[in-house]
Amino acid sequence: MNAVSAGHEVTQKVAVQILEVGGNAFDAAIAAYLASWIAEPCMSSAGGGAFANVYTADGRSMVFDFFCQTPQNKVQKIPLDFVPIHIDFGEAQEIYYGGLASMAVPGSIAGIFEIHKQLGTIPMKVLFEPAIQLAKEGVAINNFQHYDLSLLHSVFDHRKRAMELFKPNGQLINIGETLRLPELSDFLDFLWREGPDAFYQGEVAQNIVRDCVEQGGFLCLEDFKNYKTFLRKPVKSTFKDYQILSNPLPSTGGTLMTVGLDYLNQFETSKPKNLLSAFGNMNSFEKNPEKLGSFLESRNRRGATSHFNVWDKWGNAIALTMTIGEGSGYIVPGTDIHMNNMLGESSLVPNGWHSWKEDIRLSSMMNPTIVLNAKNELDLIIGSGGASRIPGAILQVLVNTIEKKHNVVDAALAPRIHYENSKLDIEPKYEITNEEIPKNLAHKFWKKQSMFFGGTHAIQKSNGKLLAVGDQRRDGVSVVF
Repeated sequence: MNAVSAGHEVTQKVAVQILEVGGNAFDAAIAAYLASWIAEPCMSSAGGGAFANVYTADGRSMVFDFFCQTPQNKVQKIPLDFVPIHIDFGEAQEIYYGGLASMAVPGSIAGIFEIHKQLGTIPMKVLFEPAIQLAKEGVAINNFQHYDLSLLHSVFDHRKRAMELFKPNGQLINIGETLRLPELSDFLDFLWREGPDAFYQGEVAQNIVRDCVEQGGFLCLEDFKNYKTFLRKPVKSTFKDYQILSNPLPSTGGTLMTVGLDYLNQFETSKPKNLLSAFGNMNSFEKNPEKLGSFLESRNRRGATSHFNVWDKWGNAIALTMTIGEGSGYIVPGTDIHMNNMLGESSLVPNGWHSWKEDIRLSSMMNPTIVLNAKNELDLIIGSGGASRIPGAILQVLVNTIEKKHNVVDAALAPRIHYENSKLDIEPKYEITNEEIPKNLAHKFWKKQSMFFGGTHAIQKSNGKLLAVGDQRRDGVSVVF
Protein backbone atom coordinates (compact mmCIF):
# COMPACT_ATOMS: atom_id res chain seq x y z
CA MET A 1 0.00 0.00 0.00
CA ASN A 2 0.94 3.64 -0.52
CA ALA A 3 -0.14 6.67 1.50
CA VAL A 4 0.15 10.44 1.21
CA SER A 5 -0.87 13.18 3.63
CA ALA A 6 -0.41 16.79 2.66
CA GLY A 7 -1.52 20.37 3.05
CA HIS A 8 -3.26 20.64 -0.33
CA GLU A 9 -5.18 18.27 -2.56
CA VAL A 10 -3.09 19.21 -5.61
CA THR A 11 0.16 18.49 -3.79
CA GLN A 12 -1.27 15.13 -2.74
CA LYS A 13 -2.63 14.36 -6.21
CA VAL A 14 0.76 14.86 -7.85
CA ALA A 15 2.45 12.57 -5.32
CA VAL A 16 -0.16 9.89 -6.03
CA GLN A 17 0.34 10.34 -9.77
CA ILE A 18 4.05 9.60 -9.50
CA LEU A 19 3.51 6.60 -7.22
CA GLU A 20 1.00 5.18 -9.69
CA VAL A 21 3.51 5.26 -12.57
CA GLY A 22 6.07 3.34 -10.49
CA GLY A 23 8.00 6.07 -8.73
CA ASN A 24 9.12 5.61 -5.16
CA ALA A 25 8.31 7.85 -2.19
CA PHE A 26 11.26 10.12 -2.94
CA ASP A 27 10.28 10.62 -6.59
CA ALA A 28 6.75 11.41 -5.44
CA ALA A 29 8.03 13.89 -2.87
CA ILE A 30 10.09 15.79 -5.46
CA ALA A 31 7.11 16.13 -7.79
CA ALA A 32 4.79 17.04 -4.91
CA TYR A 33 7.18 19.68 -3.62
CA LEU A 34 7.40 21.23 -7.08
CA ALA A 35 3.60 21.24 -7.32
CA SER A 36 3.30 22.90 -3.92
CA TRP A 37 5.14 25.94 -5.32
CA ILE A 38 1.93 26.68 -7.26
CA ALA A 39 -0.74 25.09 -5.08
CA GLU A 40 0.53 26.45 -1.74
CA PRO A 41 2.02 29.82 -2.67
CA CYS A 42 1.98 31.22 0.88
CA MET A 43 4.06 28.39 2.27
CA SER A 44 6.16 26.91 -0.49
CA SER A 45 8.34 28.28 -3.26
CA ALA A 46 11.53 27.77 -5.21
CA GLY A 47 12.61 30.84 -3.25
CA GLY A 48 12.27 29.09 0.12
CA GLY A 49 13.78 26.13 1.92
CA ALA A 50 12.90 22.78 3.45
CA PHE A 51 13.96 19.74 5.42
CA ALA A 52 13.28 16.16 4.36
CA ASN A 53 13.55 13.32 6.88
CA VAL A 54 13.83 10.04 4.99
CA TYR A 55 13.79 6.36 5.85
CA THR A 56 14.56 3.82 3.15
CA ALA A 57 13.17 0.33 2.74
CA ASP A 58 16.61 -1.08 3.58
CA GLY A 59 16.77 0.82 6.88
CA ARG A 60 18.86 3.89 6.02
CA SER A 61 17.97 7.11 7.80
CA MET A 62 19.03 10.67 6.92
CA VAL A 63 17.86 14.27 6.94
CA PHE A 64 18.28 16.47 3.86
CA ASP A 65 18.86 20.03 5.03
CA PHE A 66 18.12 22.44 2.20
CA PHE A 67 17.02 25.30 4.38
CA CYS A 68 18.11 28.90 3.82
CA GLN A 69 21.64 30.24 4.32
CA THR A 70 22.49 33.70 5.61
CA PRO A 71 24.38 36.10 3.31
CA GLN A 72 28.17 36.30 3.53
CA ASN A 73 28.17 40.06 4.04
CA LYS A 74 26.00 42.17 6.33
CA VAL A 75 27.42 45.53 5.21
CA GLN A 76 25.00 47.60 3.11
CA LYS A 77 25.78 51.20 2.20
CA ILE A 78 22.28 52.21 1.06
CA PRO A 79 19.06 52.13 3.14
CA LEU A 80 17.77 48.60 3.66
CA ASP A 81 14.56 47.43 2.04
CA PHE A 82 13.07 45.95 5.24
CA VAL A 83 9.28 46.27 5.37
CA PRO A 84 7.06 45.44 8.39
CA ILE A 85 4.30 42.85 7.88
CA HIS A 86 1.54 42.81 10.49
CA ILE A 87 -0.44 39.57 10.81
CA ASP A 88 -3.67 39.25 12.78
CA PHE A 89 -4.75 35.69 13.65
CA GLY A 90 -7.89 37.09 15.28
CA GLU A 91 -6.92 35.90 18.74
CA ALA A 92 -3.19 36.60 18.39
CA GLN A 93 -1.05 39.12 16.48
CA GLU A 94 2.50 38.90 15.16
CA ILE A 95 4.90 41.08 13.18
CA TYR A 96 7.41 40.03 10.54
CA TYR A 97 9.52 41.86 7.95
CA GLY A 98 9.71 41.50 4.19
CA GLY A 99 11.66 43.26 1.47
CA LEU A 100 15.04 42.54 -0.10
CA ALA A 101 16.89 42.79 3.22
CA SER A 102 14.76 39.96 4.62
CA MET A 103 15.95 37.43 2.02
CA ALA A 104 18.33 34.56 2.73
CA VAL A 105 19.79 32.19 0.12
CA PRO A 106 17.04 29.70 -0.83
CA GLY A 107 17.70 25.96 -0.85
CA SER A 108 14.58 24.49 -2.45
CA ILE A 109 16.05 23.90 -5.89
CA ALA A 110 19.35 22.48 -4.63
CA GLY A 111 17.44 20.15 -2.32
CA ILE A 112 15.22 18.48 -4.88
CA PHE A 113 18.17 17.74 -7.14
CA GLU A 114 20.15 16.27 -4.24
CA ILE A 115 17.24 14.02 -3.17
CA HIS A 116 16.93 12.84 -6.75
CA LYS A 117 20.66 12.20 -7.00
CA GLN A 118 20.66 10.12 -3.81
CA LEU A 119 17.31 8.32 -3.94
CA GLY A 120 15.36 9.06 -7.13
CA THR A 121 14.42 6.46 -9.75
CA ILE A 122 12.38 8.39 -12.34
CA PRO A 123 13.81 11.01 -14.77
CA MET A 124 13.52 14.61 -13.63
CA LYS A 125 11.58 15.45 -16.78
CA VAL A 126 8.72 13.25 -15.58
CA LEU A 127 8.83 14.69 -12.06
CA PHE A 128 8.75 18.29 -13.33
CA GLU A 129 5.91 17.82 -15.82
CA PRO A 130 2.98 18.16 -13.37
CA ALA A 131 4.33 21.41 -11.88
CA ILE A 132 5.09 22.86 -15.32
CA GLN A 133 1.50 22.23 -16.37
CA LEU A 134 0.07 23.53 -13.08
CA ALA A 135 2.05 26.76 -13.28
CA LYS A 136 0.86 27.32 -16.85
CA GLU A 137 -2.80 26.39 -16.39
CA GLY A 138 -3.11 27.57 -12.80
CA VAL A 139 -4.57 26.27 -9.54
CA ALA A 140 -7.81 27.51 -8.01
CA ILE A 141 -7.38 29.27 -4.67
CA ASN A 142 -9.07 27.23 -1.93
CA ASN A 143 -10.42 28.43 1.42
CA PHE A 144 -7.24 27.90 3.42
CA GLN A 145 -4.88 29.40 0.85
CA HIS A 146 -7.15 32.45 0.61
CA TYR A 147 -7.20 32.79 4.38
CA ASP A 148 -3.42 32.60 4.48
CA LEU A 149 -3.08 35.08 1.62
CA SER A 150 -5.43 37.46 3.44
CA LEU A 151 -3.20 37.30 6.51
CA LEU A 152 -0.15 38.13 4.41
CA HIS A 153 -1.72 40.41 1.81
CA SER A 154 0.30 43.52 2.73
CA VAL A 155 3.57 41.84 1.71
CA PHE A 156 2.44 42.02 -1.93
CA ASP A 157 1.81 45.78 -1.91
CA HIS A 158 5.40 46.84 -2.52
CA ARG A 159 6.22 45.04 -5.77
CA LYS A 160 4.55 45.34 -9.18
CA ARG A 161 4.80 41.66 -10.18
CA ALA A 162 3.54 40.51 -6.78
CA MET A 163 0.53 42.78 -7.21
CA GLU A 164 -0.11 41.43 -10.71
CA LEU A 165 -0.09 37.83 -9.49
CA PHE A 166 -1.80 38.05 -6.11
CA LYS A 167 -3.77 41.32 -6.25
CA PRO A 168 -5.02 41.71 -9.80
CA ASN A 169 -7.07 44.89 -10.18
CA GLY A 170 -5.89 45.90 -6.71
CA GLN A 171 -7.93 43.20 -4.96
CA LEU A 172 -6.63 40.02 -3.38
CA ILE A 173 -7.21 36.97 -5.58
CA ASN A 174 -10.39 35.34 -4.32
CA ILE A 175 -11.57 31.84 -3.44
CA GLY A 176 -12.13 29.83 -6.60
CA GLU A 177 -10.11 32.17 -8.79
CA THR A 178 -7.11 30.71 -10.59
CA LEU A 179 -3.54 31.58 -9.71
CA ARG A 180 -1.30 31.23 -12.75
CA LEU A 181 2.48 31.53 -12.70
CA PRO A 182 3.36 31.45 -16.42
CA GLU A 183 6.96 32.61 -16.00
CA LEU A 184 7.52 29.87 -13.41
CA SER A 185 6.23 27.31 -15.92
CA ASP A 186 8.85 28.42 -18.45
CA PHE A 187 11.59 28.51 -15.81
CA LEU A 188 10.78 24.99 -14.55
CA ASP A 189 10.97 23.67 -18.12
CA PHE A 190 14.44 25.22 -18.33
CA LEU A 191 15.44 24.07 -14.84
CA TRP A 192 14.94 20.33 -15.27
CA ARG A 193 17.13 20.42 -18.40
CA GLU A 194 19.94 22.56 -16.97
CA GLY A 195 19.97 21.50 -13.33
CA PRO A 196 20.41 23.67 -10.22
CA ASP A 197 23.10 25.85 -11.86
CA ALA A 198 20.27 27.41 -13.86
CA PHE A 199 19.26 29.11 -10.62
CA TYR A 200 22.45 29.42 -8.58
CA GLN A 201 25.00 30.20 -11.29
CA GLY A 202 23.16 32.03 -14.05
CA GLU A 203 21.00 34.98 -14.96
CA VAL A 204 18.47 34.32 -12.20
CA ALA A 205 21.00 34.76 -9.40
CA GLN A 206 22.49 37.76 -11.20
CA ASN A 207 19.09 39.49 -11.33
CA ILE A 208 18.46 38.91 -7.62
CA VAL A 209 21.90 40.22 -6.68
CA ARG A 210 21.56 43.28 -8.93
CA ASP A 211 18.31 44.25 -7.23
CA CYS A 212 19.80 43.65 -3.79
CA VAL A 213 22.76 45.92 -4.58
CA GLU A 214 20.61 48.66 -6.08
CA GLN A 215 17.62 48.53 -3.74
CA GLY A 216 18.82 47.48 -0.30
CA GLY A 217 19.36 43.74 0.14
CA PHE A 218 22.31 41.65 1.31
CA LEU A 219 22.69 38.80 -1.20
CA CYS A 220 25.74 38.53 -3.47
CA LEU A 221 26.75 36.12 -6.25
CA GLU A 222 29.05 34.13 -3.97
CA ASP A 223 26.08 33.40 -1.70
CA PHE A 224 24.39 31.55 -4.54
CA LYS A 225 27.49 29.87 -5.96
CA ASN A 226 28.46 28.41 -2.59
CA TYR A 227 25.04 27.08 -1.51
CA LYS A 228 24.83 23.32 -0.92
CA THR A 229 22.48 20.76 0.58
CA PHE A 230 23.64 19.02 3.75
CA LEU A 231 22.93 15.37 4.59
CA ARG A 232 22.68 15.03 8.36
CA LYS A 233 22.08 12.26 10.86
CA PRO A 234 18.76 12.70 12.66
CA VAL A 235 18.52 13.41 16.37
CA LYS A 236 17.64 10.07 17.98
CA SER A 237 15.60 9.83 21.15
CA THR A 238 13.41 7.26 22.88
CA PHE A 239 9.86 7.75 24.11
CA LYS A 240 8.07 4.81 25.74
CA ASP A 241 10.18 2.25 23.82
CA TYR A 242 9.67 4.02 20.50
CA GLN A 243 12.62 5.54 18.65
CA ILE A 244 12.09 9.12 17.45
CA LEU A 245 14.18 10.42 14.53
CA SER A 246 14.04 14.23 14.35
CA ASN A 247 15.60 17.24 12.64
CA PRO A 248 19.09 17.84 14.13
CA LEU A 249 21.06 20.98 14.96
CA PRO A 250 21.68 23.63 13.77
CA SER A 251 17.88 23.63 13.52
CA THR A 252 16.25 23.59 16.93
CA GLY A 253 12.80 22.10 16.35
CA GLY A 254 13.83 18.45 16.64
CA THR A 255 16.10 19.02 19.60
CA LEU A 256 13.51 21.09 21.48
CA MET A 257 10.96 18.32 20.99
CA THR A 258 13.57 15.85 22.25
CA VAL A 259 14.00 17.99 25.38
CA GLY A 260 10.25 17.73 25.97
CA LEU A 261 10.04 13.99 25.31
CA ASP A 262 13.02 13.27 27.57
CA TYR A 263 11.27 15.14 30.37
CA LEU A 264 8.00 13.24 29.86
CA ASN A 265 9.80 9.90 29.93
CA GLN A 266 10.11 10.15 33.71
CA PHE A 267 6.31 9.97 34.13
CA GLU A 268 4.02 7.03 33.56
CA THR A 269 1.39 9.29 31.98
CA SER A 270 1.67 12.78 30.52
CA LYS A 271 -0.83 14.73 32.61
CA PRO A 272 -1.46 18.40 31.75
CA LYS A 273 0.84 19.62 34.52
CA ASN A 274 3.65 17.39 33.23
CA LEU A 275 3.07 18.58 29.69
CA LEU A 276 3.25 22.19 30.86
CA SER A 277 6.54 21.46 32.59
CA ALA A 278 7.84 19.84 29.39
CA PHE A 279 6.92 23.00 27.48
CA GLY A 280 8.71 25.01 30.16
CA ASN A 281 11.87 22.97 29.67
CA MET A 282 11.65 23.46 25.91
CA ASN A 283 11.24 27.22 26.39
CA SER A 284 14.32 27.41 28.60
CA PHE A 285 16.45 25.94 25.79
CA GLU A 286 14.85 27.80 22.88
CA LYS A 287 17.05 30.88 22.70
CA ASN A 288 20.27 29.18 23.71
CA PRO A 289 21.78 27.04 20.91
CA GLU A 290 24.88 26.34 23.02
CA LYS A 291 22.69 24.92 25.78
CA LEU A 292 20.95 22.73 23.19
CA GLY A 293 24.33 21.48 21.96
CA SER A 294 25.39 20.62 25.50
CA PHE A 295 22.10 18.82 26.05
CA LEU A 296 22.69 16.60 23.02
CA GLU A 297 26.26 15.83 24.02
CA SER A 298 25.18 14.80 27.51
CA ARG A 299 22.36 12.56 26.33
CA ASN A 300 24.31 10.92 23.48
CA ARG A 301 25.88 8.72 26.09
CA ARG A 302 22.73 6.73 26.22
CA GLY A 303 22.09 13.36 18.16
CA ALA A 304 4.07 30.02 7.07
CA THR A 305 5.16 26.40 6.71
CA SER A 306 3.55 23.40 5.16
CA HIS A 307 4.28 19.70 5.33
CA PHE A 308 3.60 16.47 3.49
CA ASN A 309 4.43 12.78 3.94
CA VAL A 310 4.79 9.94 1.44
CA TRP A 311 5.00 6.24 2.35
CA ASP A 312 5.34 3.84 -0.57
CA LYS A 313 4.52 0.17 -1.05
CA TRP A 314 8.18 -0.83 -0.69
CA GLY A 315 8.52 0.72 2.75
CA ASN A 316 10.30 3.93 1.77
CA ALA A 317 9.10 7.03 3.63
CA ILE A 318 9.74 10.76 3.53
CA ALA A 319 8.48 13.58 5.73
CA LEU A 320 9.12 16.99 4.14
CA THR A 321 8.48 20.37 5.75
CA MET A 322 8.86 23.52 3.66
CA THR A 323 8.49 27.26 4.05
CA ILE A 324 9.09 30.70 2.59
CA GLY A 325 8.34 32.29 5.94
CA GLU A 326 5.76 34.96 5.14
CA GLY A 327 7.54 35.75 1.89
CA SER A 328 9.55 38.87 1.13
CA GLY A 329 7.14 40.23 -1.47
CA TYR A 330 9.96 40.17 -4.03
CA ILE A 331 9.28 38.15 -7.20
CA VAL A 332 12.46 37.13 -9.05
CA PRO A 333 12.35 38.80 -12.50
CA GLY A 334 11.31 36.47 -15.31
CA THR A 335 10.55 33.47 -13.05
CA ASP A 336 7.50 34.23 -10.86
CA ILE A 337 9.51 32.86 -7.90
CA HIS A 338 8.51 34.46 -4.61
CA MET A 339 11.58 34.83 -2.38
CA ASN A 340 11.67 34.03 1.34
CA ASN A 341 11.87 36.50 4.25
CA MET A 342 13.90 34.33 6.64
CA LEU A 343 15.94 37.27 7.89
CA GLY A 344 12.66 38.95 8.84
CA GLU A 345 11.43 36.06 11.02
CA SER A 346 11.75 36.82 14.73
CA SER A 347 11.98 33.12 15.61
CA LEU A 348 15.05 32.80 13.34
CA VAL A 349 16.77 35.95 14.63
CA PRO A 350 15.70 35.83 18.32
CA ASN A 351 18.37 38.31 19.42
CA GLY A 352 16.94 41.14 17.34
CA TRP A 353 16.63 42.19 13.70
CA HIS A 354 19.88 41.93 11.71
CA SER A 355 21.51 40.00 14.57
CA TRP A 356 22.06 36.99 12.29
CA LYS A 357 25.57 35.69 11.75
CA GLU A 358 27.05 35.76 8.25
CA ASP A 359 27.25 32.67 6.04
CA ILE A 360 25.60 30.08 8.29
CA ARG A 361 22.69 27.71 7.84
CA LEU A 362 19.73 29.28 9.59
CA SER A 363 18.14 27.43 12.45
CA SER A 364 14.50 26.44 12.14
CA MET A 365 11.63 25.06 14.21
CA MET A 366 10.64 22.80 11.31
CA ASN A 367 10.80 19.20 12.42
CA PRO A 368 9.83 16.43 9.98
CA THR A 369 9.84 13.35 12.20
CA ILE A 370 10.03 9.58 11.75
CA VAL A 371 9.10 7.06 14.45
CA LEU A 372 10.24 3.44 14.75
CA ASN A 373 8.47 0.97 17.05
CA ALA A 374 10.04 -1.31 19.65
CA LYS A 375 10.81 -3.84 16.90
CA ASN A 376 12.76 -1.15 15.00
CA GLU A 377 10.07 -1.05 12.32
CA LEU A 378 8.81 2.08 10.60
CA ASP A 379 5.72 3.12 12.56
CA LEU A 380 4.86 6.79 11.95
CA ILE A 381 5.92 9.78 9.84
CA ILE A 382 4.75 13.25 10.80
CA GLY A 383 5.43 16.95 10.50
CA SER A 384 3.72 20.28 10.96
CA GLY A 385 3.60 23.91 10.01
CA GLY A 386 3.27 26.58 12.66
CA ALA A 387 6.63 28.28 13.34
CA SER A 388 7.47 28.12 17.05
CA ARG A 389 4.43 25.91 17.70
CA ILE A 390 5.85 23.04 15.60
CA PRO A 391 7.86 21.08 18.22
CA GLY A 392 5.04 21.16 20.77
CA ALA A 393 2.37 20.25 18.23
CA ILE A 394 4.27 17.15 17.06
CA LEU A 395 5.15 16.22 20.65
CA GLN A 396 1.48 16.19 21.62
CA VAL A 397 0.53 13.96 18.69
CA LEU A 398 3.34 11.56 19.64
CA VAL A 399 2.06 11.46 23.22
CA ASN A 400 -1.44 10.73 21.92
CA THR A 401 -0.33 7.92 19.61
CA ILE A 402 2.48 6.28 21.57
CA GLU A 403 1.39 6.74 25.18
CA LYS A 404 -2.39 7.05 24.91
CA LYS A 405 -2.62 4.56 22.01
CA HIS A 406 -4.92 6.76 19.91
CA ASN A 407 -4.92 6.14 16.19
CA VAL A 408 -3.10 8.85 14.27
CA VAL A 409 -6.29 10.47 12.97
CA ASP A 410 -7.73 11.03 16.42
CA ALA A 411 -4.30 11.98 17.75
CA ALA A 412 -3.74 14.69 15.14
CA LEU A 413 -7.20 16.19 15.43
CA ALA A 414 -7.31 16.21 19.25
CA PRO A 415 -7.21 19.64 20.93
CA ARG A 416 -3.79 21.02 21.81
CA ILE A 417 -2.10 23.59 23.99
CA HIS A 418 0.89 25.84 23.39
CA TYR A 419 3.09 27.43 26.04
CA GLU A 420 5.58 30.14 25.12
CA ASN A 421 6.87 33.40 26.59
CA SER A 422 5.03 32.79 29.88
CA LYS A 423 1.66 32.46 28.18
CA LEU A 424 -0.52 29.37 27.75
CA ASP A 425 -2.89 29.04 24.77
CA ILE A 426 -5.57 26.34 25.01
CA GLU A 427 -7.77 24.95 22.24
CA PRO A 428 -11.46 24.20 22.89
CA LYS A 429 -12.23 20.89 24.63
CA TYR A 430 -8.68 20.41 25.83
CA GLU A 431 -8.98 18.55 29.14
CA ILE A 432 -7.38 20.87 31.67
CA THR A 433 -8.90 22.40 34.79
CA ASN A 434 -8.24 25.82 36.24
CA GLU A 435 -6.56 24.09 39.19
CA GLU A 436 -4.03 22.50 36.83
CA ILE A 437 -2.97 25.89 35.44
CA PRO A 438 -0.29 27.47 37.63
CA LYS A 439 -1.36 30.60 39.46
CA ASN A 440 -0.36 33.88 37.80
CA LEU A 441 0.25 32.12 34.48
CA ALA A 442 -1.31 34.17 31.68
CA HIS A 443 -3.59 31.87 29.73
CA LYS A 444 -6.26 31.98 27.09
CA PHE A 445 -9.03 29.55 26.12
CA TRP A 446 -9.48 29.83 22.35
CA LYS A 447 -13.00 29.81 20.93
CA LYS A 448 -12.17 27.41 18.09
CA GLN A 449 -9.35 25.26 16.74
CA SER A 450 -6.89 27.30 14.72
CA MET A 451 -3.93 27.08 12.35
CA PHE A 452 -2.07 28.88 15.16
CA PHE A 453 -1.64 25.44 16.79
CA GLY A 454 0.02 23.96 13.71
CA GLY A 455 -1.06 21.42 11.13
CA THR A 456 0.17 17.90 11.87
CA HIS A 457 -0.12 15.79 8.73
CA ALA A 458 0.88 12.18 9.42
CA ILE A 459 0.91 8.54 8.27
CA GLN A 460 0.93 5.58 10.63
CA LYS A 461 1.18 1.83 10.20
CA SER A 462 -1.57 0.32 12.35
CA ASN A 463 -2.33 -3.41 12.48
CA GLY A 464 -0.39 -3.94 9.27
CA LYS A 465 -2.26 -1.23 7.37
CA LEU A 466 -1.46 2.39 6.63
CA LEU A 467 -3.58 5.15 8.14
CA ALA A 468 -3.14 8.76 7.05
CA VAL A 469 -4.42 12.13 8.26
CA GLY A 470 -4.30 15.71 7.03
CA ASP A 471 -4.83 18.19 9.86
CA GLN A 472 -8.08 20.11 9.37
CA ARG A 473 -6.62 23.15 11.11
CA ARG A 474 -4.82 23.74 7.80
CA ASP A 475 -7.23 22.01 5.41
CA GLY A 476 -4.97 18.95 5.22
CA VAL A 477 -5.78 15.97 3.00
CA SER A 478 -4.78 12.31 3.02
CA VAL A 479 -5.17 9.15 0.98
CA VAL A 480 -4.24 5.47 1.29
CA PHE A 481 -4.30 3.34 -1.87
